[in-house]
Amino acid sequence: MNRDEIIDFLRGEFIGKEVEIVESKNKDLVGIKGKIVDETKNMFEIESNGKTKKVQKNICKFKFLPENIIVEGKIINYRPEDRINRKFRDW
Repeated sequence: MNRDEIIDFLRGEFIGKEVEIVESKNKDLVGIKGKIVDETKNMFEIESNGKTKKVQKNICKFKFLPENIIVEGKIINYRPEDRINRKFRDW
């Protein structure tokens, strides 16, 4: 994917996307893989193995599947409706 496609992806809807936590300040979260079922400004709610877990965005690094895009949570730590118009200069 080129830079513009990645930025379009970051501005898009994350609910329904498959995601894996590849790095986190909370080591118990590393390796969680599942579908995003809800999103707020600071959190993803991930359904994994029939359970849902609330995960803070700003302490994790996420790998979106099957796109294989790894995103630092701090970059997407915005309300979904605010992220649409975001510039993502630091990407």
